[in-house]
Amino acid sequence: MRTAFVHDWLVTYRGGEKVLEAMIGLYPEAPIFTLFYDPASMPTSIKNRNIIVPRALNKLKPLRKALLPCLPALIESLPLTDYDLIISSSSCVAKGIIPAPHAKHLCYLHSPMRYLWDQRDEYTRELKFIPGLTTAISILSSRLRLWDITSSTRVDRFVANSNFVADRVRRYYNRDASVVHPPIELARFTAGPLPDSKELQDSYFVAAGAFVSYKRFDLAIKACERIGAKLIVAGVGPYEKKLRALGGTTTTFEVSPSDDRWVSLLRGAKALIFPGVEDFGMIAIETMACGTPVIALKCGGAMDFIQTQGAELPTGSFFGDRGMLSDDEALISSLCDTLTSFDRRAFDSQKIRAFANGFSRDHFLTQMKKEIEDLTKNSRRVHTYEA
Repeated sequence: MRTAFVHDWLVTYRGGEKVLEAMIGLYPEAPIFTLFYDPASMPTSIKNRNIIVPRALNKLKPLRKALLPCLPALIESLPLTDYDLIISSSSCVAKGIIPAPHAKHLCYLHSPMRYLWDQRDEYTRELKFIPGLTTAISILSSRLRLWDITSSTRVDRFVANSNFVADRVRRYYNRDASVVHPPIELARFTAGPLPDSKELQDSYFVAAGAFVSYKRFDLAIKACERIGAKLIVAGVGPYEKKLRALGGTTTTFEVSPSDDRWVSLLRGAKALIFPGVEDFGMIAIETMACGTPVIALKCGGAMDFIQTQGAELPTGSFFGDRGMLSDDEALISSLCDTLTSFDRRAFDSQKIRAFANGFSRDHFLTQMKKEIEDLTKNSRRVHTYEA
C-alpha cells in the first residue's frame, strides 16, 4: 500500500512530534504532509524524511494560530488521493484530510481541539476584558466545531493517547477509539544511579514542561510558596514572565535546561507536580522512568498512570478533582494538603521505574502495528449519526 503520514505542523519538538517520530519508523518510505515546517526545530529522524508542505503557506508559520479559521480548508487541500493508507497525527486539523474513496485513514488523536471544546475557557481567560472579542471567538468556534464533527467521519479508526481522550472522542464525535499510550524513550531516563532516600526526603519538588497557561504551573508555585516548600520550575514558554511574578523565596526557575540537566532534575526531585488537566502527560512517565513519583490533579490523562498508596505498585498521589476546576483556591488548598503530607519514603524508586517500562517505544509500535493491521484487513468502517 502507498502510505502517507499527516501532522498538523512541525515547528516545535514536543510530545506530538515524538509520537510521530516513532510512528514513521513503521513506513520508512512514507512522506509526511504538514501545513507548517521548521527544519531547525526537528530531529534528524524527521528532517531526513520527505516533508511535503505548501511553500507559500509555510512563510506564514509565525501566524499559524491566527490562521485557525483557514486551517480546515488548507488541510483538505493536501494532495492525498494517490495514497492507500493515511496515518494522521492530530491535535488540531490533521484528522480532517480528505482521503481517496478506497483509502484507509487511521488517526492517532492527541486531543480534540482543546480551544473548541472542554478547555475553551482556559484559552480565552485573558481575552474577557477585550470588548466584543469573546463574542466573535464564540461565533467562530461554533462554526469550527461543526467542521470538526463532520470531518471526524472521514476517519476509519481513531486511536487515542489516553482513556481521557477516548472519552472525549466518544462525547464530541460519537465514535469509539482504541487507547495506545505514547512512546517514551526510557533509556535516557533509566540510566544512572538513584539518589538515596535521605537525599530525596530533603529534596525539592519540580514542575516541568512548557510554560503555557493550561499546564497550571501557577497552582504549583502558589501552593509551594504558601507552605514554604522548595520548587524548581523547569522548561520554556511564553508564560515565563507571569510565572516568575508568582514566585518568591522558595521558587527557582531553570529555563531550557540541557538534556542531562533535565534528567538530573527529575531524578533528584521528591516528586513531579503535575497540576493541569492533561490529555496524557509524557513528562510524567519520563519522571517515573527516573524513579520519581508524581503528584497529579485527579483528572485527565493522569488517571491512566497514577496509582496511589495502597495499590500494588504506587506511583504517586492525587490532589483535587474535576469538581474543583473552576475554583483555584480549592485546588491550591488541596495541593498544599497533599504536599504537606507527602512522604517520599513511601515510594520505591525501582518499582516506579518498572511501571514506566510499560510505556516503551517497542510496546507502542507493537500496539500500533496491530491497530493498522486490524484496519487494513477489515472493510471500511461506515459511521452514521442517529437523528
